[in-house]
Amino acid sequence: MMAGSRGWLPVSTLRGHVSLPSLARGLHSSIGVRKEPDKSIGNTTVLLQDGTTIEELPAVVRIINGEFRVVGQGQAGQRLGGLGLEIPQVSRNLFKNINFEEEQEMILGFMRCNKVSEVLQLLEVCPEAEVTPVVALAVIRRIFDLENNIEYRNQGINQYPEENQFTFMRGAVMKRLVETVCSSSDDQLLVDTLRAMGRDTYQGDRLKYLEALCTECMVAITEGRLSIVQICEAARAFHTLGQEGIRYLDQLWQGLTDRTAEMGEKEVCEVMSVLPLMKKSRKHVYNMVERRLGGVWHRLSSEDVIRVLQILVQLKMSHSRMLPMLSRWTSLNIHTLTEGNLRWLVYCFMTLDFCDSEIQKALGRFMKAKRTSIKDPSLVAVVLDYCVKMRLRHPAIMDASSLFFSSRAKDLSVPQINSVCRSFGLLNYEPPDAATFFLTLEQLLDEKFVQFPPDLMIDLLLSCVYLKRYPLNFIKKVFNPYFFDKVHSLEPPEMRVARTKLMVLDKALCLEAPHYPGPMLPRDNSAKSFWRDARIYRCLNTIHPLLVEVVGSEERITRSAILPGFPSTNLYVVDCVVDMAGRLSLHSFRWSNNKYALLMHPPEHFMLKEDILVGPQAMRVRHLTHCGFKVVSLRTDMITKLRIYPEQLRNYIENMMKMATV
Repeated sequence: MMAGSRGWLPVSTLRGHVSLPSLARGLHSSIGVRKEPDKSIGNTTVLLQDGTTIEELPAVVRIINGEFRVVGQGQAGQRLGGLGLEIPQVSRNLFKNINFEEEQEMILGFMRCNKVSEVLQLLEVCPEAEVTPVVALAVIRRIFDLENNIEYRNQGINQYPEENQFTFMRGAVMKRLVETVCSSSDDQLLVDTLRAMGRDTYQGDRLKYLEALCTECMVAITEGRLSIVQICEAARAFHTLGQEGIRYLDQLWQGLTDRTAEMGEKEVCEVMSVLPLMKKSRKHVYNMVERRLGGVWHRLSSEDVIRVLQILVQLKMSHSRMLPMLSRWTSLNIHTLTEGNLRWLVYCFMTLDFCDSEIQKALGRFMKAKRTSIKDPSLVAVVLDYCVKMRLRHPAIMDASSLFFSSRAKDLSVPQINSVCRSFGLLNYEPPDAATFFLTLEQLLDEKFVQFPPDLMIDLLLSCVYLKRYPLNFIKKVFNPYFFDKVHSLEPPEMRVARTKLMVLDKALCLEAPHYPGPMLPRDNSAKSFWRDARIYRCLNTIHPLLVEVVGSEERITRSAILPGFPSTNLYVVDCVVDMAGRLSLHSFRWSNNKYALLMHPPEHFMLKEDILVGPQAMRVRHLTHCGFKVVSLRTDMITKLRIYPEQLRNYIENMMKMATV
């Protein structure tokens, strides 16, 4: 790149008549003239205290006149010169006599080029003064457009083989164009050029021009010349550059921290969008955004809230302090949300395992007001999936969903039918219009039986059993070889779960349905090991000495009893059996009224903030009661709470055993 008055490169170079050494000498002299000594940067690490947290973060070091200066808080926005004076930020365009119409004509001229060689030829005949930073960016984009053209991609060969004059010229031209852009006072132009570099598919040495551009961007950020939105655009551009740009990402926290006061609702969303790109400085930037969100959350739009929640889902931040703010926002704006936006909000909250009183009230008000007027059935399905996962048994939501299903059942797909109907059984909630509800469900299952995957069908039938509704009309369709073939076509883990659920369904109907012609399945005598909750074992160890005092003898206590005749599943493992007649014998099992089945229930066995058992556990209690046990339901959280008060814990156990009835 010769800095002559007539152009960039001689035409003879393009035609191969000038040797590489002469061109290299011209490049060396040109680059040496344009090099600026105050644009050198380095890397270091700093210790930053944020409240009670101390973090080690990467930082940018400016090398000015041989001295190292770390740009920290309060220094952004200053351009430090050799004498320590601030240089005013005045646009250089004010001092140039530029004809902007001619500038646009120049850009259009480059757009007419159909080959990279034509672009280089046109650059040679253009006066250097007319190749402004705006024109330079347009030329860079045009080169990338031509290089990414399908004509070149289908050649299957490298467009720029190594040790080629064209390769050398291409790198030199790009370096000169980047230097022209870096000389501009328009910071947005700098960011746009960095974004354009993400389309660069050149296989040669890109560091010749990428390093200069990245350095200039980091200098602009540390000097406070870029806004928060521009810094976020630069962060995304750095990420698209690959390893050449990713190393700069964790240093952007300096520019963001110095502009925290300028952060509004738009800037909050922009900064959140670049958090997944960061690693070492992610926690610091997140804490900064979290504090700022406390003052602007009420001004967010629905799209902004969904965007923030999706980032939290991507980062798996289920314990974020942002969630209560976004929950409060949802409660305040529930009347203005579209069904699509609400569906996304509920899905994100469900993925993050977050539920509070604001969300419950908001969903209750929405479902109670809309009922059958909801246009999107998937919204009802997502809301009920959320209720199942969070064990939320809200009457307004359940009643409205029941009415919606009874009136709009034909509009539901198979997954939506499963999501809506299984929730009532799992949440142990009897629909207010139970007769209409189950009649509608029976008709749907009869019409679409073959459309249901076997595991979903078994889940639906079990959910009916949880509510003491017995699907006897589908027994012949389920317990037949054709359905078993569909079960065995599932993946091995899913197949084993489905077979176990089939045995539970068979046993439940044998115990509860008087007209059930079962059992339909042979008894499972295979030896199996069961996963047991460690909390249950700890609670059993805690109450064991007290339980011996209550029942009078250790011989009467059997822990983790596997009952004969029941399916081999964890559901039917009794945590502790107390047989007042002596030690329980599994070989000669006798049903009597002197046996107590002590069940340890962790919090997830109950509805959220209620003492009502979920559907499977309620069915478990019924089955044990049907077999003659006095079922004693003990809460693990209550045992843990009273473990330091032995007398109160003993009274708790005695009272629960007295309340147990057959």
